[in-house]
Amino acid sequence: MISELQFQSGYPTQLPGIGKKRIRFNDRVNILFGPNGSGKTTILRTLAVTSGCGMGGWSNESKSDALLELPYTASIKKDDRPVFYQDCYQNGEASFIGEDYLENNAHLRSTGEKRIGLVNELIDYIENRFLTYKLKPNDRPSLLLDEVDNHIGFAGQSVLWGDIITYLSKKYQLIISTHSIFPILLKRNRSIRSDNIIVLAKDYDEICLRELGKAIDYFNSSNDPKTEGRQHNQGGRNLRKRKK
Repeated sequence: MISELQFQSGYPTQLPGIGKKRIRFNDRVNILFGPNGSGKTTILRTLAVTSGCGMGGWSNESKSDALLELPYTASIKKDDRPVFYQDCYQNGEASFIGEDYLENNAHLRSTGEKRIGLVNELIDYIENRFLTYKLKPNDRPSLLLDEVDNHIGFAGQSVLWGDIITYLSKKYQLIISTHSIFPILLKRNRSIRSDNIIVLAKDYDEICLRELGKAIDYFNSSNDPKTEGRQHNQGGRNLRKRKK
């Protein structure tokens, strides 16, 4: 398990959300959340390189790029359990779930026992694709996933964050970068899951929640028959004024 990362020199120490502070990770779900340029990918690639993953794959595999040099210095605290790194943003074909998988399989958004069964099928698909079934049950490896939901639509994200990530956190330590608002919403409902949200820009989570609230209010007002009537009448009055 990866427990801590601290940058000591180089450009990451100049990023407001990173600096030289100790970034601590729990043993289940860790979310790197922030706008572009805030350091999400930098953190994940640093963890990957220092763990021996190179530019992707398992740390216990032999690969020529496993011992890359970083243009800055950083210290990491971890045990000897395996680490897997997947850059889902740069390599869409190797996306963790697969491009448009959830969107093309809308039945995953069903309910009840059928939904549970279908989600379990998707878990099996993930574990077979990345050969995680070869690991020992007590290994509890770390999965480093950069932009894991990059190719997943909004509806599919609810399945990913609500079901898939919850299941995977029982077997793996997850360190994930994302722009999705779903982890923030789940964090507010602690009865579902208590994630370690690492916000890399000041108040970015609150800003995103406010904007989401505005979008919901706009949607509700646009679909309210009473509001629609007022908007229609107002539009008629404006049209008549222009004709005069």
